[in-house]
Amino acid sequence: MTTATPAREDSSRVHSILTAYLQSKAVFTALDLGVFEALDKAPRTVEDLAGELGLSPRPTRALLVALKGLELVRVEGGTYRNSEEADRYLVAGRPDYMGGFAEHQDSHFGHFARLDEAVRANASLNQRVLKKGYRDQGAAAGEGREGTGRLIQAMRVSSRLQADRLAAAAPLGDVRHIIDLGCGSGDYSIALAGRHPGLRVTSLDYPAVTDLARANVAEAGLKDRIDVMPADIMEDAWPESDAVLLSHVLDGYGPERAAHLVKRIHAHLPDGGRLLVHSHMPSLASGLFPSMFGLILLVNTEEGEVRDVDEIRSWVDAAGFRNVETKNVSALSGLLVATKGSG
Repeated sequence: MTTATPAREDSSRVHSILTAYLQSKAVFTALDLGVFEALDKAPRTVEDLAGELGLSPRPTRALLVALKGLELVRVEGGTYRNSEEADRYLVAGRPDYMGGFAEHQDSHFGHFARLDEAVRANASLNQRVLKKGYRDQGAAAGEGREGTGRLIQAMRVSSRLQADRLAAAAPLGDVRHIIDLGCGSGDYSIALAGRHPGLRVTSLDYPAVTDLARANVAEAGLKDRIDVMPADIMEDAWPESDAVLLSHVLDGYGPERAAHLVKRIHAHLPDGGRLLVHSHMPSLASGLFPSMFGLILLVNTEEGEVRDVDEIRSWVDAAGFRNVETKNVSALSGLLVATKGSG
């Protein structure tokens, strides 16, 4: 006698995946309309909120029900208010506000409606990063300089989720001077300097990027320990150092350029110098996003890919580094550390 195979619950998981776009777009829309700021002033009924935002009750109710399902708003006695998460991250003006990051992701949302084009053509849709590097210091085609600012703001939100964990995981107790190549918002430099009081940091990136990073360093009160300098990290000379950090840099390049940069770092470092590679390595990260990030790179870059541990290690080994160690840093990232010398 045979027994029936229990029905699998895979369909509900697949259904969740297929409808996940609704979650992010609901939040993008609420941010654009000012929902969270309105609810921050005082709890609102559907009718009150609709009147304040100039909307009809039906779409207002649909949006609030969606946000309630996401646990970003709560309803009590017919009135809606922000959750603690929304209050901290989604109200403009708060220190941890993620609105700039959401705006950047919403621009991705538009590109991803055409993801099939990028997959079929193996071509970037916005050409933010060309084969030799960023096309316009962080701005995508047609964006102008404000595109750099949006990119850095988006990077800053992501960096803050990882920076303190990286600083705690990085073996820098005996390092006097580290170069942060492609420093972006400067938040990794800030976290390293904050965690290691005897450490001096030089942060290098394109001029338009370093203007923004320099302001962040000043705000952190670390101008005396972090030097922010404009440079093309592939071409320009670097100051002497005993360690180099590559945080989310190699993913943007093709394998030849990435391997070339690792070789440049090996030639630059003294014997015993240390290379730290921090990035979205799916096999070391604990979350899902690193596995998805390659699709963002496909849309934004000509040759970028998510670089996992084995590929990065092949470049590190070929350059002559030794004593390679790897570890998890966060849900978003992992860390590879290697030393120059016979080890």
